[in-house]
Amino acid sequence: MSTIKITKSVGLGGINNVSDVKVVQTALNKLLTLIPPTKPLIEDGLLNTNTSSSKTIEAIKLFQRKVLGQLRPDGKVDPNGRTHRKINEKLINQANRASAILKMPATYATWMKTAINELGESEVSGEKNANPRILAYFKASKFWGSDDTGGQNAWCASFVAWVLKQNNIEPVKNAFRAKEWIDFGKKIDKPLYGAIGIKSRSGGGHVAFVVGQSADGNSLFMLGGNQNNSVNVTKYKKEVWTDFVVPADFDESCETLPIYTQKSSIAGSES
Repeated sequence: MSTIKITKSVGLGGINNVSDVKVVQTALNKLLTLIPPTKPLIEDGLLNTNTSSSKTIEAIKLFQRKVLGQLRPDGKVDPNGRTHRKINEKLINQANRASAILKMPATYATWMKTAINELGESEVSGEKNANPRILAYFKASKFWGSDDTGGQNAWCASFVAWVLKQNNIEPVKNAFRAKEWIDFGKKIDKPLYGAIGIKSRSGGGHVAFVVGQSADGNSLFMLGGNQNNSVNVTKYKKEVWTDFVVPADFDESCETLPIYTQKSSIAGSES
């Protein structure tokens, strides 16, 4: 299941056709990691007679609150409505992550599986809203921000810090500042899979993980946070990256730089 289709509204005040309800229940079960502590729903296409205490409606509301940032979730999924579109977006991201992990090269850069699992995490617009996952990135880098949007809250470096901490690798001091990563671990002479690349940008710097190169060797594909406001793989000209670093005990002789052939974005905003 990469996307779902429903014919009528599902949830509180919805039409709740059995087939549509079952589709939504199945989708939410695939996205349980986004809506803790929700337990797996029974995929029977039925809602509780008292819809106000329905586990399915409760899960829809939690998805709307945690993923869409809604302060007053309505507990309803309308065909092609905002909640429906976001469920499909998360299902596609999940499928892309699974595909990317399956296609990972044999690697010593064990942290890359963690990084790949974050593909699709994105900012939530509005000063009073924020993606809880990005706030976790902030915490890992000891950044004090509470809003994941705006140039002053750029979070590429916080994402790198979070990924490494999940793998018991200590980030640099002031890890929320991209250019501080030049002092991390040890420098290497050329980009390799899993290395951290560092570049300058207007108003600061940017960091991301190397995942591959173009067939002509002129471009690098970088998995990073805050690339057009999300975690994704973006294609950059190779020469914009000035430094590459890896953990101090990293054996670069075990790594290569594969040709990247999967989906990617074109370089854009990093603020």
